[in-house]
Amino acid sequence: MRDRNFYINSIKMDIFRVVTATGDISKPASVESAKEFLEHSINGFEKFPNTDHDTIIKQDLQRFLKEIFKLQKPNQRLGWVENVLTARCRLY
Repeated sequence: MRDRNFYINSIKMDIFRVVTATGDISKPASVESAKEFLEHSINGFEKFPNTDHDTIIKQDLQRFLKEIFKLQKPNQRLGWVENVLTARCRLY
């Protein structure tokens, strides 16, 4: 079994891919890619024992997945991307 840090870094990379797929409002959002990477990051939490802190972040990511419709409007899109990036920054 790999160590917890390996899985956290993998989740962080998936979340970074979500942000790069959606964060530039001068380009169309790659919703399918964002959804795929967000699901992959959520599934990454199943690979190691979660702390309460991890569980909260996972729940936030699940909520963001349900709110992926916000990528249609630029202002909502920026807020959504900011929240996703904040969740990434909270992982340790």
